[in-house]
Amino acid sequence: MTDSVFLDEVVSFLHNIDDPTVSGAELLQSLDSKEDPLLSIADTDIALQLMDVTPIDGLFDDDHHSAATDSDCTSNETESVASTSSPPHTVVVEDLRSRDAIRRSTYRQKQKTQKADLYKEVEDLSTQLSTLQSRKETAKARNGLGLAPTGVWKALANRHLEARLMAEDQQSRLREAVERRASLIRDLGSIIRKRISEEQHDGDGDSLPSKRARVQTPDMALYETFIKELDEVYARTDSIYKETKMQNPPDNEGFYNASRSVTRKTNYHELVGQSTTPFPFDRVRSLVGQIRCTENRANSEKIAMPGVSDDTNVVKFRIEARVGMAVGSLVQHAITRRYNEADRVVIIWRKFTEGEGVYAGMHSDETGWNIIRQAPSCVDGGGTIMESVIRYVPMSFSTVDSADGKLKEFADTIIAAGEEDCQACVQKLEALLLDDALGVC
Repeated sequence: MTDSVFLDEVVSFLHNIDDPTVSGAELLQSLDSKEDPLLSIADTDIALQLMDVTPIDGLFDDDHHSAATDSDCTSNETESVASTSSPPHTVVVEDLRSRDAIRRSTYRQKQKTQKADLYKEVEDLSTQLSTLQSRKETAKARNGLGLAPTGVWKALANRHLEARLMAEDQQSRLREAVERRASLIRDLGSIIRKRISEEQHDGDGDSLPSKRARVQTPDMALYETFIKELDEVYARTDSIYKETKMQNPPDNEGFYNASRSVTRKTNYHELVGQSTTPFPFDRVRSLVGQIRCTENRANSEKIAMPGVSDDTNVVKFRIEARVGMAVGSLVQHAITRRYNEADRVVIIWRKFTEGEGVYAGMHSDETGWNIIRQAPSCVDGGGTIMESVIRYVPMSFSTVDSADGKLKEFADTIIAAGEEDCQACVQKLEALLLDDALGVC
């Protein structure tokens, strides 16, 4: 029997006691019909003693009850009539009735008190049962929801595992890159030490006649040749701009928008660009001489040439490049000259590029023209336009065993470096013009 069923039976029993329509026989029959009677005969005697009611021996004795005869009943009735007829017996009967009434009143009061206690106990037990059932349901719900966090933690663990594997892979690749760079540094160190030792041996040529003399680099001769060609290149400025179709920039934001084209007949690469600035031409003319685009590159070296004006600038610098897993570099020799005219400024340069590393044996000859003039669409000198034409002639010696693809990569690297230099020049000029307009020293 469960707790809830037991409590329901107790409540039903208490209601039957309160119901006046239910007789005692029916109440006993309802109790006897249960599988487990609430009270036994012994428990009934104990309950009567607690209620101060004296049990009558042989009240429920079937043998004595069945043995009674009609004569006994007749004699009892006779005695009862005789007793009622005598006055002393009348007083005794009244005393018994009064005591019986008091006893019944006390019993009913005890019964009401016990019934109230039972109702209260049923209410308390029902509350406890509801609390326990709710706790049990909550525990079941928690146990059921325990599977979802497990899946979440598993997904998070897999995610952290993948991140760790990626980090380990990246660490291994970084270690390989560091090892390759360390190997390159060691190789460069050995080459430098070898050249230093060769120079020392060249100084002692008499003592070491068998040592082959080191060929001197022809940089000075190259610079002198380019300087002599600058005036001739300047004279070709107008003809170059006539045969080159200049494209207008998409906007007037001041950005250098370079367009690349290849002319196969002449076997050179051409880079054409145009940029417009809102600052007046006079201010641009006064500040353009302060722009040094290539001197800010790493490993840049300014060469002092005797007998050369301040409008001519000679610079040597190196550009590092990586092709796949191989490392290459470009050594560039640049000679620039500025020509100031009445209505424009013309900047001419010649540049020679030598390839090293994966580009060993490859060279490029570059010629550039830049014109700075007042924008024709602006009124009262309110704008300046800058136009550039750059031509590259890549070449490769016959001693170099390289495919056309490698030479194309070499040319693309040089052109990308030229675009970067042009954009850097425009940005520096814009910064100087803006500082000048704001009065920043």
